[in-house]
Amino acid sequence: MKCKHLSLLFAVLLVFNLFASNYVFAEEIKETEPTLVALGDSIPYGTNLPDRSQAFPNLILDGDTTVINKSTPGQTSTQLLAQVTTDPETGQALQNADVITINTGNNDLLQAAKIAEIAAAIQAGKEIDYETLEKEVAVAALKAGENLAVILHTIREINPDAPILLYNIFNPFPGLEAEPVKTLHQVGEMILKDVNKGFPLVASSFSNAFVLDAYSAFDGNQAKLVNAFPDVHPNSEGHKVLASLADNLLLGLYPPTEPEPEYELNLSLTPEDLTDGPVEIHVDTKGKTPLKVMWMAGAKTELDFLKVEDVNFLEGNSFEVTENGTYTVLAIFSEDSMSRAIQMIEVSNIVPLMENPTYELDLSISPNEDTEGPVTISIDTKDQTPISLMWMKGEKIDLDFLNIEDVNFLQGTSFEVSENGKYTVLAVFSQDGMARALKTIEVTNIVSAVEPPIEEPPVEEEGNTPPPPVKKDETKQPVEKKQVAKSGNKLPNTATSAYNYLVWGAGLLFVGLVSITSIFVYRRKFAV
Repeated sequence: MKCKHLSLLFAVLLVFNLFASNYVFAEEIKETEPTLVALGDSIPYGTNLPDRSQAFPNLILDGDTTVINKSTPGQTSTQLLAQVTTDPETGQALQNADVITINTGNNDLLQAAKIAEIAAAIQAGKEIDYETLEKEVAVAALKAGENLAVILHTIREINPDAPILLYNIFNPFPGLEAEPVKTLHQVGEMILKDVNKGFPLVASSFSNAFVLDAYSAFDGNQAKLVNAFPDVHPNSEGHKVLASLADNLLLGLYPPTEPEPEYELNLSLTPEDLTDGPVEIHVDTKGKTPLKVMWMAGAKTELDFLKVEDVNFLEGNSFEVTENGTYTVLAIFSEDSMSRAIQMIEVSNIVPLMENPTYELDLSISPNEDTEGPVTISIDTKDQTPISLMWMKGEKIDLDFLNIEDVNFLQGTSFEVSENGKYTVLAVFSQDGMARALKTIEVTNIVSAVEPPIEEPPVEEEGNTPPPPVKKDETKQPVEKKQVAKSGNKLPNTATSAYNYLVWGAGLLFVGLVSITSIFVYRRKFAV
C-alpha cells in the first residue's frame, strides 16, 4: 500500500548534519513537491480565464505543487467515469497523485435543466414547465450520483491514500431583479437544494474523501466571483476562492509542523576588566536545558568536536581559562544531537602579574673637561616618569629634603651649577612618596680663570745693565684633576627598629613634600 506523508504536502524538508550522540552525521534529505491531479469539467480547466495558470488547481498550497490537469470542458460525470476507468494516462496520474480534486455534475444538471431554453423562454415571455424540469433534473442527478460513486471507487483502487477533494455545485446566477437572471437564479436554487445533499452521502462511503462547499462560498457573491451572464464560469477571484477551500481543508487535515525551537548560546566573562587570571566563561542557554555542554580552545566548528580527546565536557554552566584567546562552546539539546548551538568568545583581558618596579637615577655632567663653568648636571630616570624632581647642594640623604627652604625644585631633567662640590638629586615617583630614588654626583672640573701677569719695563740707570730675563720652568707639570662621581648611601638591612620608625615617618612627610612640590611647580609654571 502506498503511503503518503505530510511532508509531501508542504514545504521541502531539509535534514542536515545529523549530530548523533556518537557524532555520526546523516546526508541531506530533500522531498519533492506534492503532485495534484485535477479531474472534471471546464471549471478546473480554466475556461474563459485570461490565463489558464489562474485556474484554481494551480493556486492550491500557493502553487507549491506539481499539477496534472486532466479536466475537459463540457465533460459530464458519465464521460469522467469513462476517462478514469479506461484512460491509461489518467490512471497513471492518479496512481502517483498526492491530492486529487474533482468537479463534476455541473454539465449533467445544465443539460437536464435546458438552461439555454429556459433563458430563451423567459425572454419570450413563455411559462416554464417546472414539473417536467424537476423530474428531468432528478433523473440526471441520480445518474450523476451513481457515476460519482463508481468514480470514487475506481480512484480508491488505484490510489488508496491520497485525499480526494470533491467540490459540490455552486449557483452561477446572481440574485438580481433583471430577467432572465432572476428566474435562472431561482431555478438554480430549486435544483441545487436537493442535489448538493447527495455529495456528502457519496463521499462518506470512501476513506479520505471530502466535500468542499463551493455552493456556500459563492452564494450571494456571484456578481464578484462569476463572469457576467450568460457565462457561468468563475472569474479569477472565483478561482482563488475555490483554491482557498482546498487549502483550508488540507491545513486542517495536516497542520504544518511546528518549527523546531531555535537554540542559541550567550557567553560572558568574569571579570571583564584586566586581570592576572584566571577568567571564568559563563554559558547561558537562554532558558533551554542542554543534554551536554562542551568547550574547546580556539575557533572551532561542530566537526572539530568529533575529536573527543580534545573536548572538555562541562558539569555546570561555566569554566575557567588562564590564557587569552578564542574559546568555542557547543551545547546539545536532543538525543539525536540535531538540536544544538555553537558560540565563540574572545578572552583578551588576562595580563601577567607585574613585579614592583625598582627606581634608579643616573647623573652626568656636561662638559666633562675643565671649564670655567657653569656645569650642567643631567638626570636620567631610566624611562620612568617621576612626579617631582629636586636637588640640593652637598651629599644628602632623603630626610634632608624635608627642609623645603634648602630644596631646589626642577621642571625639567637638568640644572646648572657654578661651583665644584657634591650635589644630590631626589626623584619621587608615587603620591605617597614611598617610591623614590636618590643619587649624588661630585663636580670637580670648574676652574678659576687665570689673568696673565703685566710686565713693567725695567727702569734703566746709568752705568747699570738690565738683569737677564727670568726663564719659565717648563719642567713643572700641571696637576690633573679627575672627576669623581659618588652614589648615595643605602640603608643597611640591619637598621634598628627606631630607625625604621624614622623611615616610616619620613615617608609620611614625603606625602606632604609631594603636595608642596606640586603647588610650587604649578605656581612657578603659571606665574606671570
